[in-house]
Amino acid sequence: MRTQWWLRSAGALAFAGATLFVPGAQAARTAVPGTVNYVEGQVSLDGNQLTTKQAGDTEIQPDQILSTARGKAEVLLSPGVFLRLGDNSRIRMVSPELVDPRVEVVQGEAMVEVDYMPKQARLDVMERGADALLLKEGLYKFNADEGQIQVIDGKAKVTDNGESKDIGKGKEIALTGGPLKPVSFDRKAEDNLYQWSNVRAQYLAQANESTARTVYVNGGWWGPGWYWNPYFSMYSWLPGSGFFWSPFGYPFFSPGFVVYAPVVTRHYVGARPVNGFRAGPGTLPARPAGSAGFRPAVGGGAHFAPGPHVGFAGGGFRGGGFRR
Repeated sequence: MRTQWWLRSAGALAFAGATLFVPGAQAARTAVPGTVNYVEGQVSLDGNQLTTKQAGDTEIQPDQILSTARGKAEVLLSPGVFLRLGDNSRIRMVSPELVDPRVEVVQGEAMVEVDYMPKQARLDVMERGADALLLKEGLYKFNADEGQIQVIDGKAKVTDNGESKDIGKGKEIALTGGPLKPVSFDRKAEDNLYQWSNVRAQYLAQANESTARTVYVNGGWWGPGWYWNPYFSMYSWLPGSGFFWSPFGYPFFSPGFVVYAPVVTRHYVGARPVNGFRAGPGTLPARPAGSAGFRPAVGGGAHFAPGPHVGFAGGGFRGGGFRR
């Protein structure tokens, strides 16, 4: 309880500090859990159609419903966590808390990519009255129509009708109303939502590398979190130090480590690039062949002390989850 109180207080203080006025800057605003980061096709919030221009500025409030018809959407949860909604699907925001976001998959399918999860934080996804507590970084698939919860990578604790089961990589649970029985499934099967999520992961990694380089060169760093990149028109996640592999095999760099990206590339010469992904000088590496899950790396680069810095030089980047 004390830890969660501290995390909430720290988040509030960071927001208060970042809303200070500095010369040439406006008051900042935060990218909170529930921020719609990208829309494609027919997407609506409580029946009101969303456009691509509203991405990054729309926040799903408690009990609001985000729906898709022939379209897809990407929603930010806690920093480093992305929820992606497939065609003909609906989610309900239960609680947009920073350290304990909760969302319900009401219809269709959703995928949750967890690139980073602090030990003190919680992340709950509800489906058909069951609750899935995501315990580790990984990739999770939810299908409310079929009543399925799949762990493509990571670990989750599923609770339904007073019964709980832990399921790991390559396991799924069918919500039938009876006893929970984890079974294996084909992790290599890639449906439309998986493929689209993979493409989004590429763009986010490119936006991360671009943003991290700009912040490193021009300043504007106040700590890990969501940073807005105006050239990609999306938020991307910046880690506090080192770099992390996403479950799709793309790296997310901190500002202090991004200058070592070519070195990292040379270190993994021979590793298979994912879909030929390129960003910045040279080819950024996929995670090493044969590796599973995530490969966080630390060391190298400068280390930055968090601080309420607003008003960034160089292309109007908006940092740390706060927007000018």
